[in-house]
Amino acid sequence: MKNRTLKEVFGIQPKKKKVKQVDSAQLKTLILREIRSVMLEDADPKAVDAERFPLPLSQVAADKDKAMQLTSSGKDDVDGGNSDDVIKVGGASFSVSDLKPSQSSMNIEKALSMALGMIRDDKAGGDLGAFISNDKHIMDGHHRWVATAMVDPSAKIGGYGVEFPAEKLIPVLNALTVGRFGVTSGKPATGGFDQFKEGPIRDQLDVYLQNGAYQMDPEVVQQTIEKFTGEAGEAAVGAAVDKFVKNLGAVKFDLPGGAPSREDMPVIDEPDVPDAVAALSAGEVDVNEPYGWEEDEKSVAARAAKSADPAGPKKEAQHVDGDLVLERWRKLAGLLNG
Repeated sequence: MKNRTLKEVFGIQPKKKKVKQVDSAQLKTLILREIRSVMLEDADPKAVDAERFPLPLSQVAADKDKAMQLTSSGKDDVDGGNSDDVIKVGGASFSVSDLKPSQSSMNIEKALSMALGMIRDDKAGGDLGAFISNDKHIMDGHHRWVATAMVDPSAKIGGYGVEFPAEKLIPVLNALTVGRFGVTSGKPATGGFDQFKEGPIRDQLDVYLQNGAYQMDPEVVQQTIEKFTGEAGEAAVGAAVDKFVKNLGAVKFDLPGGAPSREDMPVIDEPDVPDAVAALSAGEVDVNEPYGWEEDEKSVAARAAKSADPAGPKKEAQHVDGDLVLERWRKLAGLLNG
């Protein structure tokens, strides 16, 4: 039986599929788009430029415009469309004894009050709502951390784990503090690690037993330390101090290398933390070369230099845009062909 066409049987004429024609510039754009979608690279902490990302907040605040550029240009196509600036951030939980501070500024008055509240409510630990570096330094929430250590160093502390070491994360967060959230001064320092020893802890506990602590009458403070120690009366006081000191021995009061004082540390409070998480995760902070605004300036300058040549501007435009990403493509192609 003779095969018949659709037109012969049903009177239908199949439509011919049109093949879309693309020129070299359009093909290049398609390739770039695909590369950016599959070649996301994690930011390299070793490649963070200390001159562009200084540690102290005050030094970042001295050049607010630069901070604004650094915290927005990472998403520009001209620097690779954030493909080299992604810093992984995700929810994380650690035993408090595994974590370390990033600042020495904490005061025993606030920490002991929080510790007593945790004992009373059976709620040691909790979520800091703050960043934690991959070398286990907390960027904020120090009083909750040390209060938890006083009560139960095995208790869990939550926060946002960041795949960056503290020494490099601090300047990145300082850039966000100034450039994205407009904060140009840090919080005041209130005391050092020397407060978390037997003498200062005993003195502060005596104050609370006489005058009460936050939302706790003196009687409640006494009941709380008796609950904590299993002792009664005056014996509970000494036992509580001993237990606080012993528990604090399970944590390390080690600061990151070169950590600035509290006044020069990042200030990213709870309402702004989700925005900061999104910016780091999306590669919007321009932490590694190339830097978006500088590449854009180079592109503009190069095109201006070619403007006298009728063939120059078009050729230059095709060459400069995305060249850095294409270089990555060439390197990848070399690996694939090797």
